[in-house]
Amino acid sequence: MEIRTGPAVKIRESRLRHARDDGTKRMLVSLVGSALAVDADRLCGAGRGTAQEAHARQVAVYIAHIALGLSYTEAGRLFGRDRTTAAHACRRVEEQRESERIDQFVDRLERAACHATSQAGRA
Repeated sequence: MEIRTGPAVKIRESRLRHARDDGTKRMLVSLVGSALAVDADRLCGAGRGTAQEAHARQVAVYIAHIALGLSYTEAGRLFGRDRTTAAHACRRVEEQRESERIDQFVDRLERAACHATSQAGRA
């Protein structure tokens, strides 16, 4: 038996993915923005922004990729960046995790993000 997927199914899948992406983005912006004192519009804005804003965005992309399992393309798309920028963000955060203080901080954010997504899945 062949299962056909027409345009309506593809549109529905696209809307579900978009809704999931919006929820994930809101959660990451809230979590990382509050932890690093960066406004949501600055975290998601075009351009690099200040060093603090760029760092916060890199941490958010890293958590999206590592903790939530999004591809570089998906993680980058959440913040208006491409996959190579997302990969660079992940490398930068990995390098910074050599510091025990930063490692513990990022670990707490990862756990909070995983907890938030598991709670959202139950709702």
